[in-house]
Amino acid sequence: MRYRKFQLLRLILRSLSNKFNHTFKLKGPDILLALLISKAMKNQASKKVVHICSCGRVIPPPFNSTIWPKICPSCDRIKRNKALLTRSHQSREKVARKGCNEAGGKKKSPKSLAMENADTWFSRFIRIKYHFRIVNGEVFCKDIITGVPYNARNLDNGHYYSRDYKTTRYEEDNCRPQNRSSNRFRGEADHEKFGDNLKKEIGEERFKRIEELHRLPGQDNIMFYNEMSDKYRKLTNKLVKQFDVKKWW
Repeated sequence: MRYRKFQLLRLILRSLSNKFNHTFKLKGPDILLALLISKAMKNQASKKVVHICSCGRVIPPPFNSTIWPKICPSCDRIKRNKALLTRSHQSREKVARKGCNEAGGKKKSPKSLAMENADTWFSRFIRIKYHFRIVNGEVFCKDIITGVPYNARNLDNGHYYSRDYKTTRYEEDNCRPQNRSSNRFRGEADHEKFGDNLKKEIGEERFKRIEELHRLPGQDNIMFYNEMSDKYRKLTNKLVKQFDVKKWW
């Protein structure tokens, strides 16, 4: 045991010699100094620094840093959330001042809003009218591309000729329920299959009619869209009552 203490003292004196460029020998005062240094080092190692936050919680020691945080993690989280809320309110106020929508685009015109409303009611009408089955008020339709039945709320109103052609935008023979993935991301790839399945369903004569119809100029004004909206809103509500449909909108 004494030998181990002696070895420890030699190591401490050697480190002190390297630090202060002075050779310490194991004399009485040096040994006493080494013992005091050793005791101080132990006390320093065992002494724990406790930092208290203003909220009364203990601030844990920093990870991978020598700078101790000023607040505890809970207060830091509250501070960050307040900052995020402030930014959110500021951005909304900015949007309101500019007269823009939440997506950052320009404010929609009355004609655009009327067109969207007409599209919405026409889409609901197509999905209810061309349903495959209605179970407890839930509407199920077969996808025009795959023939797989889906809940109507998870389908789109697919157009064979794009909605850019105004004369066939609200033409029933041009539209059928279509799965969202195909309609939104694989439109061009599935276009031919859409046409083939649609032709089988409506026949060659009606298919040629929409082919000729889509080449004609159509109406593009707020009055036309309001008429389409009123028309298909009434037809949709009629089908809802007829088939006892649970509205998903």
